[in-house]
Parts: sequence; C-alpha cells; structure tokens
Amino acid sequence: MAVQTTKTNKPLNPRGNDQSPKGYNRAALYSGKALDFDGVNDVLSLDGYTTFTGDFSLSMYIKTSTILQRGLLTDSANNDALTLLTPDEHLMIRIDGINHIWDTGLPIYNDYMNHLVVVRSGSEVTPYLNGVSGNSVTATNGTFAFNQFGRQTTSANYFNGQAANIKAFDVALTAAQVADLYNNPEKVVPTGVDNTALKLWLPMMEGAGTTAYDGSGNGNHGTISGATYVNGVGAPVAQTAVIDWNKGVNRLLYSNKFDEATWQKLVGSSVSATRVDGPYSEQAWSVTYDGTSAGRIEQVVSGITNGTSYTCEVWARSTSGSVLVTLGGGGTETSHTLTTEWQLIDDVKNATFTTGYPRLRCDSAATIEVFGFSFRLTSEADLYIPTLTTAQPTPVLLPAGLTSGRDITGVNLFENVRKQGALNLDGNSWAEVHDNASLDITGHITLEAWVQIKDGMASDGVLGRWAASLGYLLYLNASNDIRFYVNGLDIRYTGLTNGWHHIVGLYDGSAKKLYVDGAEVSSSSQSVGAAASTAPIEIGRYQQSTGNTFDGPIAQPRIYNRALTAEEVQRNYNAGKNTYTN
Repeated sequence: MAVQTTKTNKPLNPRGNDQSPKGYNRAALYSGKALDFDGVNDVLSLDGYTTFTGDFSLSMYIKTSTILQRGLLTDSANNDALTLLTPDEHLMIRIDGINHIWDTGLPIYNDYMNHLVVVRSGSEVTPYLNGVSGNSVTATNGTFAFNQFGRQTTSANYFNGQAANIKAFDVALTAAQVADLYNNPEKVVPTGVDNTALKLWLPMMEGAGTTAYDGSGNGNHGTISGATYVNGVGAPVAQTAVIDWNKGVNRLLYSNKFDEATWQKLVGSSVSATRVDGPYSEQAWSVTYDGTSAGRIEQVVSGITNGTSYTCEVWARSTSGSVLVTLGGGGTETSHTLTTEWQLIDDVKNATFTTGYPRLRCDSAATIEVFGFSFRLTSEADLYIPTLTTAQPTPVLLPAGLTSGRDITGVNLFENVRKQGALNLDGNSWAEVHDNASLDITGHITLEAWVQIKDGMASDGVLGRWAASLGYLLYLNASNDIRFYVNGLDIRYTGLTNGWHHIVGLYDGSAKKLYVDGAEVSSSSQSVGAAASTAPIEIGRYQQSTGNTFDGPIAQPRIYNRALTAEEVQRNYNAGKNTYTN
C-alpha cells in the first residue's frame, strides 16, 4: 500500500493545486523574468508596427518606483501612443494623431508588478489595473499603432522600471477575460478569445541576448537597446518554471531577413521576400540562382576559430522539381536534394570549418525558398533561434507558444522537460514554501525529490531549510554527488549519472541514510537531529543565495516528519520511475 498523504507528508507544490488536507505547504515561485529599463536611454524597438483600426486590447506588467510621464507602447514616428502620466492615475492614448488624457482612478502601486490592460471597444477606452476596471474615456475610433516600448518620444520620457509579458489583441477583452489573464498569468490567451486575436506577445522571458521574441506567430520581434534582464521575479508575472521551454543559440545575424546587407549574395544569386506557408508562421524568402556559376548567399561569422566543429541548418524547398544545393562553410559543404516539400537540411562538421562564411550554394538555375538559417558550434544548444541585429552566442530561453508542442517562434519542442508538473528551474529560479508548524522538524525527518542531472551542473540546493549550517538539506555538488545534511553533518553519494534520479535522505534518530533510485547508497550514525531555524524552506536553492540555485527540473519534492522505511522508499521510486526515467 502506498504511503498515505497527511499534512506532514505531501508534495510541496508551488503555484499548483495542492490536494493535501487544508492546503498546507503551498510555495511561492520565483522564476519569472522581466526587462529592466533605466529611464535614461533604454528602449525596445519592434521589427514592425502593430496597428489597429478597430477594437483592441493591450496587456502588460509594469513596475516602477516613481511615476513620471513615461512612454509605454509608443510610435517612434508620431511619438505618442500609450503613455503613463504623473500623477499615477493618468494615462494618455494617441489615436489618429489626437491625444486623449484622462484620470483612470487607478493608482499604480510603486515597487510592485502591476497588471495594466487598456481596452478599446468602439469609441470607449477602458483601463484595468490588477483586474479592476477604472474610468473610461471617449476617443476617436481611428488608427492606433506602435512599434516600440519604453519611451514617449525619440529623445525623452524613457520608461524607468521593469516590464514583462506585453500582449496586443485585435478584440476588446471583456472584464471577465481581463480577470482571467490577471488570475492566471501563465495563460497566453484568455478563455473565449481565439488564438488568432493575439497580434503581439513579448514574454520578455529570454533571460539573455538583445532580442525579445514575439510569440504570437507574427514575427514582430524586438531589439533590446540598453534594457537588461531581471531574474527571480515572483508572482504575478508568469513563471518560467511552470512553462515548457527550450534553449538555443545562433551565431548568425538577421537569420531570417536575407535582404539585409549582412547576407552577401554572390555570383548569380538574388533574394526577394515571399510570404509562404512555410514550416513556421514567419516570413520565408525566395532565392533565385541564375545557373551561370556557383551562386551563393553567405555571411561572415566573426570569432570562430578555423578548424572548429560546427552545425549549419536551414529550412528549404524548391519551387519546382528536384534541386541539388550545398550547405556549410569553408568549401566543405554537404550536398542535399531539395523537393517541393519543406525540409530541414543540415551540415554537421567536426573540426573542418576553415573560413568565416556559412553559405547556401546552388550551381544550377533554380529558385528555392528558405527560412531560418542557423549556425552554431556543435557543443551549443541545438535549437533554431531567430536573430536580428545581433547574434545569440549564449543560450536564450523560449517559452512554449500557442501551438501545442512548439515554442514561441514555432520551433518543435525537442523535449518536454516538465515531466508531470516538475519545476523546470534555469539556474536563476527557486521556490519558497509557506512556513507552518508542520515543517518545524527537529527530530525524525525524510527529504525526497526527483531531480534531473546533466553535465556542467554547479553546486545547487535541491530541498531544505538551511542557514549557518543549521537545519536539513538535500544538496547537489558540482561533481554530481548528492548530499544529505542534518545539523551541519552530511552523508553523500558520488558520481550520479546524467538523467532522472529519485533522491531520498532520512534521519531516524540514530543514523542518516541516503537512497538513490530506491537503493540505499550511504549511511552514517548520528544522535543529534536538525537544529531549529527560522530560515525559509527552499526548493532549488539553499541559504537564500542566488548563487546556489538549481539548473534543471525538480519534481515531487516532499518533506516527512518521520523516517521512511526502506520498503516505502522503494515503493515511491517504483511509483515514479515510469514517469521520470522513460
């Protein structure tokens, strides 16, 4: 019979449906991200305009310490679009060149992530703050357009604070739908609204790089100038640890804008933009080769050592019949036969890159359509990442998008790392369990969790209450050994292999024991239990230090106020192994 759930034997369940009695031991999750704007010259410039001539809704999270006249979503040509004014109850919106200023009756809370929604329905514009509607204003029912976030004009009134999760819909959300977004920050589109109504979605959760990716499928990505990422943001911002996501890199510039000068069109090749039904909802490009010689499109990639292993990839198809092309760099390209069906072609080389020119070459007269050129070192994450003015040499985060199984750019998710509700922590995130007397344990105790091990992990906390060597803790060392501490004394198991493992540490009053995948792997006698501590109970971190945060999934973390038996440990491992090890 399985171990029964009691108020001291249950999952520590961050932001989930806690089914334990009386909802004990909920946890606050700190895995959100935001862009921080300095109020001096930081701005997010979109690749194109988002324009509405009828109803629309704008949704965003903003946090600021001082309310001044600051641009939010604005038009770089006509200066104003949606602007935050001082005093903090006032907004200004510009429609058809006319500014409308009004007292919303909704004070923006300083130093708090406020959920701001502005809805135009007909000629009425209604604001919502944290789910509460304010005073409306009658405005011209004309064109509203924006192509940037963070400044009111081209030279002044820069936004000072944090922003995240910007969305624009071409419908007027109802009060219930606004509340749905506020109450469920991980939800992309509220109930009752079609996915196609979402015209722009900037999660601002990438965590690195200078591109803010548009998850709406419209490809209106943004270039970040100056603003920097803030990690460990708590509710109400959407939490990356409960959203499926992928990481990837791309060392090319303008990876899907082949008309840019960065892409050299040499010897009988020309490029034109063509909107086609490609593998993603981005714009594909038509490349025409005249067949007089070896036509190619190519790009210089700086900072790559000759002889470095690399991978070159691109989606491509021909417009008629079979076409032979070569892909790669340095004269070591690999041949591929294109048909009229989209296919991902790649060139994976080990230490053969001899020049700085990743290229797509064709020796015959042909027209092909291409999308999503990617170049990376073979040791880097193997996911296509769109780029604009800068390359993306370090891994960037892409949350899951509207289409099941794809991230926000449309790329297939290669692995569902959440695994039945696991927290997918990224090395900057953690959870803190709401304390109550059931967790003030100084006697017999068991800590249990499923964790995923991978190469390159640092010294990270898994689960525990730890301060100045007091308390109890499951801890992963950088050498892939797992440790179980009670009152400053530990036992350990060295050499965990990559993959999912069931880890249990217990203290029964006379000894500590450590179990890995159902088997006891270490033990040590001990007569003293955990000392009392007022430190928070943390998942994915210890000693309240962001330098000790876990980089990977943690599932089913549990704390018991007794020592499990060997039979119970084995039973719990058997209950989860099909979920986590297959």
